[in-house]
Amino acid sequence: MSSSTDSTTTTIDTILTKDNEKGKEEKKSFIDNKKDSTNTKESKFNELIQWLQKWGYKVIDRSKDNKNADILFRAEIAPLVSYSSGSDTPLFLEFQNGFDDGLIIRTTYELDKYIELHLRNQNRAREIELTYIEIEQVILPMRVSIIRAPSIINIYKVIFSEQLTKQFFYDCITDLINAMSLIIGKWDQKYYEIRPKTTKEEPDNKQFKQNQV
Repeated sequence: MSSSTDSTTTTIDTILTKDNEKGKEEKKSFIDNKKDSTNTKESKFNELIQWLQKWGYKVIDRSKDNKNADILFRAEIAPLVSYSSGSDTPLFLEFQNGFDDGLIIRTTYELDKYIELHLRNQNRAREIELTYIEIEQVILPMRVSIIRAPSIINIYKVIFSEQLTKQFFYDCITDLINAMSLIIGKWDQKYYEIRPKTTKEEPDNKQFKQNQV
């Protein structure tokens, strides 16, 4: 009886030991894979920065300044030429946790407060909404995605690793900058199209002068 019990105990201990070893191996494999993924992203991140710098872009590595746990590596890219508004709103290149197949490039357009105030003072809510729709109609065919949070427009492109040739990456950067230029131009156009509304007194005064004549 004792021999049978000892044998059963030994078998259970053996199974537990094997399970424990298997668990350690799986954990080690997971950690190794995560390290490999991070190293691969870092290598590609540095390569893309070198490409951008060769093309004349000023690039700043913001990875150490980043406080978002979802972002592993981030670089700030200044456009080669200021936008028509005079702004130099940067683009951002990001490699994120949980997204092992590629990267994201993005930028943010914030509607000039003077333009927004002008449109709202003219009670042009409909024109504002139509402008957002027109912007989407122009930008989306460029495969640039949009997230609206008035008065802010976030635009971005998702780039998968299998697509990532030097030419394709250059085209994506250019698309994002062009999209930003189109957005700025569309709002400027809307601002100059909308004339301030006249007061009710002005038509009355005009009619009064006509009667006098």
